[in-house]
Amino acid sequence: MNQPQTIEGAAAETLPLGGVHLHWETAHGPGAIAIARLHASDAASMDRALSALTGCEPGEGARSIPIGAVVHRTLADIDDGIIARMTSCGAWVMPHGGPYSCACLRAWMVSHGASIDGNPDSRDVFPEAADGTEAAALRLIARAASPRAIPLLLAQTKHRQRVGAQWQPSAEDHARSHRLRHLIDPPCIVAVGQANVGKSSLLNALAGRCVAIAFDAAGTTRDAVAAQLTLDGLVADWFDTPGIRNDADAVERAAHALLVPLTARAHLLIEVSAPGRPCPPARTADRATPRLRVCTHADCDSAHESAESQDADVCVSCTERTGLDALAVAARRALIPDADLASDEPWVF
Repeated sequence: MNQPQTIEGAAAETLPLGGVHLHWETAHGPGAIAIARLHASDAASMDRALSALTGCEPGEGARSIPIGAVVHRTLADIDDGIIARMTSCGAWVMPHGGPYSCACLRAWMVSHGASIDGNPDSRDVFPEAADGTEAAALRLIARAASPRAIPLLLAQTKHRQRVGAQWQPSAEDHARSHRLRHLIDPPCIVAVGQANVGKSSLLNALAGRCVAIAFDAAGTTRDAVAAQLTLDGLVADWFDTPGIRNDADAVERAAHALLVPLTARAHLLIEVSAPGRPCPPARTADRATPRLRVCTHADCDSAHESAESQDADVCVSCTERTGLDALAVAARRALIPDADLASDEPWVF
């Protein structure tokens, strides 16, 4: 495999890949294949880029890779791979996924004028879309984490005329749209509370499998344990944290230090208590971070006589699996209220 060559002192716009943006769709790590997306401002720039990349004479590369074609080519004498030309201005380049191959190909593209991590137009990614609104919605559907996002995104096409007519979103439109982004990127939910109130059992019950070690001995959880859960159609990253207690040892105290950065980026705090075991107040950098009070061991306090049960937003029993659905709905509503899901206003995405 040849080393990438560098062109010194040339203006980017005069190079064969000048005006072309490279965006890696796959993670930077070992894999069978890697996927890079090329996007150009015009068809001529893409023709020139493909010709240079495949070692063809100017114009030859364009003719050999028509729109809609998927071909096998040698890529810059570095590696062989697949090129799929989706539109006149957009193409996927798929070399082998070895880190060295990808690094050499990336260096070659940069040395020939390409810019890295440009944001391609959604119309080039989804040429079948009727307009930019539908293309943007399809792009988010492809990466949305939560099932509830799909019907909302599909419904945005009915707003195309309104949005295209110089629609100015209000502050509430932006706030609602910000909350709806939790459907695309999973929010961070952090459960805090004293030791032995059932935080780990709660995570296991919600996940439907053993994620965290649950044991009667205090201090069993000594690190933040995470699992991705679906809560009433909302996919979220749930973090189980070490129990707070005054007689914690050095290892537990170090684990408690993790709570500071974790709660700082939490989108929702779950304050877990049990009858007779209240939850110590958790500090967050943002006082507006919503909190949900959950009392466990409801099977031991079925009459809700304890102060913790009466003060809770939701009471659950992990043993009897009661209250879990109510907790899932309450967590989703704390992050995305029902009114946001029912709104007929455009989603600013």
